[in-house]
Amino acid sequence: QSGHYGRGADTLRHGCAVDRSTKFADNEFFGPDGATTAKKGGTLPGDAEIHTDGERNIGEGFVADLMDREYITLNKLPPDVRKQLRVKFDNRPYFTSWVMFVNIVIVIITLVTQNIAPIGFTDKEVRRQLLRHNLAYETIGYNQTTNFWIGPDYQSLIHLGAKYSPCMRKDKAYFEKIADDAVVEDTSGCCIRKDLNACWQTERSKCTSSFAEFKDDKVCGLGKDGCLNEAYSNDSLWEGSYSTWPDCPVKEEYKEDIKNLKVPNEHLLCEVSARPCCIGLQGECTIVSQEECQFRKGFFHENATLCSQVSCVTDICGLSGFLFDDIPDQFYRALLPTFMHAGIIHLVITLVFQATILRDMEKFAGWWRIGFIYFASGIGGTMLSAILIPYQPEVGASGALYGVLASLIVEVVVNWKIYKSPILELAKLLLLVALLFLAGLLPWIDNFAHIGGFLFGFLTSFVILPHVNFSEEDRIAKLVVQIACGVLSVVLFALLFIVFYLAQGSTCENCIYINCIPFTDSFCQDATMELRPRVGN
Repeated sequence: QSGHYGRGADTLRHGCAVDRSTKFADNEFFGPDGATTAKKGGTLPGDAEIHTDGERNIGEGFVADLMDREYITLNKLPPDVRKQLRVKFDNRPYFTSWVMFVNIVIVIITLVTQNIAPIGFTDKEVRRQLLRHNLAYETIGYNQTTNFWIGPDYQSLIHLGAKYSPCMRKDKAYFEKIADDAVVEDTSGCCIRKDLNACWQTERSKCTSSFAEFKDDKVCGLGKDGCLNEAYSNDSLWEGSYSTWPDCPVKEEYKEDIKNLKVPNEHLLCEVSARPCCIGLQGECTIVSQEECQFRKGFFHENATLCSQVSCVTDICGLSGFLFDDIPDQFYRALLPTFMHAGIIHLVITLVFQATILRDMEKFAGWWRIGFIYFASGIGGTMLSAILIPYQPEVGASGALYGVLASLIVEVVVNWKIYKSPILELAKLLLLVALLFLAGLLPWIDNFAHIGGFLFGFLTSFVILPHVNFSEEDRIAKLVVQIACGVLSVVLFALLFIVFYLAQGSTCENCIYINCIPFTDSFCQDATMELRPRVGN
């Protein structure tokens, strides 16, 4: 990771090097322009000998230039400190180039394979007249999510790998809703048109057509008399909860034989016109026609008859599915959202940050250090968000980018004595971070991911960023801090995963005001997404 130093280079801290053949005067400034106080961007006596394009000193860089950072003179520092400060970092931005490329490719794939959602800030009602399961034309509608980032809707983002807790764990509240649906399903029956041209599973109160008859304790297209499999001939298998019944639907070619039976079996002879459809962000199962399911952008199960026979959470989550049915285990969603973006505008903002601040920090720290900080911050931010707003889908590298911002603050703190006014320099960075956190109070931005990313970026940067040791006591003190931050990082990571997987239901009622301030009743609708009651069929 050494820069351009010529021959006779000595290795210093973190594998960097300094050219011993270059002569320095004691009154040189650290990054000065020749004035009494140093400002980045000027020239030093002998600069032509020690500077090359792309080099980056400790404490300098893109943000230092932007904030007009000032430094003390070198002759005010001990000789060994001056020697450390003369090290030039010239790491190539391999990680930055790679992660920018991956971000662009994933967004292109997303836009090509998914439909673009309507652009806006609130849900848009979509209505259409279509043929429903009762063979009548009706106008129905639903609220379609919008996306002001110019990209796909939430459901598509979940399917592609967005942070969404029900896909990462067997979410207790989510599966309680499914269990409640199963209880309601057991009270349903088969609503049959008198001409047998259509029948659908529903509740008695919703079978209101004068051309239809409701059959209690019957399942449309499913029953012992319609099952040809001898393994399911025992009457006890067809008792109790519908969810325990064998999945053995009636075959079309067997209907003539059913007609010859002496028992009434209209529910087996009718044409099943509605089947399970998994719709919405939360995979709500409803019994509708295939046409209506497609209109509502759901997942239609043409071979199933009951919602208890399908796994809507598998449909919604997509990707690799689950190792075991109905046990969500896509833990890799803790990292995957870091590479994804909600749309074109979202991607552009990330690329600008990466091309400036991330690239500059990589020149200083090297690809593996900045990569470690980036991913540790991204995962930490995602997990904190998954705990506090588990049902709000999120994508983006904001947690990782806030970790990089934290590394800028750490760089100032650990190299405190090289600045003319270190408190002022720290205040400038803190003000920048505070303004960005205020922007995170908007409902379309995840401040919890920002906070988690910033915290882990701060801790990991203390552990691995190159820094100056101003004395032996300072070196020991920083070593202690490094060890403490390393241990704390591991403990916090473990705590996040333990809380997420084992302590479900942990809530912070007032924490919502950290993520979004509800100026109006609907302003924070997308930032406070909770499990909604099922709407039924």
